[in-house]
Amino acid sequence: MKKTLILTIIAIFFLGFYSCSDDSNNTPEPRTKSETVTMGANYENDIYYSLKNGVVAQVDRAEWDIAFAVNAMSSSILINEASGVELKEFPTDDGWQWVAAIDTTRYSTWDALYNGDEDWEDGAFSANINGEDYNYGWGVYDYMVTHNINGVALYVIKLRNGDYKQIFIEKKQSVDQIYVFKFADLDGTNQQTVSLDVSDSNANFVYYNLESNLKLNREPDASTWDLIFTKYIDNSIPYNVSGVIQNIGVEAIEIDDVADLTLETYVDAEFDDNITEIGSDWKDFDMGSFTYVIDTDRMYFVKDQSENVYKIVFTGFEGSSTGIVNFDITDLSL
Repeated sequence: MKKTLILTIIAIFFLGFYSCSDDSNNTPEPRTKSETVTMGANYENDIYYSLKNGVVAQVDRAEWDIAFAVNAMSSSILINEASGVELKEFPTDDGWQWVAAIDTTRYSTWDALYNGDEDWEDGAFSANINGEDYNYGWGVYDYMVTHNINGVALYVIKLRNGDYKQIFIEKKQSVDQIYVFKFADLDGTNQQTVSLDVSDSNANFVYYNLESNLKLNREPDASTWDLIFTKYIDNSIPYNVSGVIQNIGVEAIEIDDVADLTLETYVDAEFDDNITEIGSDWKDFDMGSFTYVIDTDRMYFVKDQSENVYKIVFTGFEGSSTGIVNFDITDLSL
């Protein structure tokens, strides 16, 4: 009898011990976390960030020139404007054809083309869209027969290294998700024709280095990230700024003049899919102290691709010396 009682007590002790151990290994995630992301000196890296999981990837920005949308229904082609890439449309007549040398005497008078800062669909190669039906700037959609986009515009592109090239996006084979494009020196030499298959990518864009003539898969899968900390051109200036861009399908609300930053209420109808709703103006540069000052009465509510909502309050920014951004993020689903 005594032996049985002792064994029972020992069993209860060890059961309690392991129960405590299990509890310690299942500590709930903190509702609010203080986060730091580092873009590096001169903001040299793009930081892909998941609202749920934190930093997903850190990628060198200065390795690509142009990027092609993966979605079969998209026509967007971006340029790496934050790393010095410039794009201008070369004046052509109706029915023009790709030729050898082109005359860029009046290059300085041509309008520069920029990526849109409200929608990923507005790449620089579409900034010269002319308003005609099914015209996407660089090409025209063949809605009657092939459903391809056929190129109609010639461009001059300045690369990251300062070289100038002529470039023609010949077509997008929409069903196969293949872009065909040509580029060459301005005098027609060193011509390259590229058939770029983007069908094997789960990212939003596939990137291309025109200097090395290489395809780059530098962007993480689209489903894994919500925000990118990066440099981009604010088209209202236009000037390079450092800030935050939302992924496709991620929405945000900016709330100003907040007296109490612990506020957690928002109006669902106010979420905006403008990709720079967070943007860059949560900070200002103080010319007196030569430091950045955070807007201390502003907060953001951000809805991820699964419609979970998070609150973000920026708390620090070190500028181009380190590219460090500090912020508090609160998971409102916990």
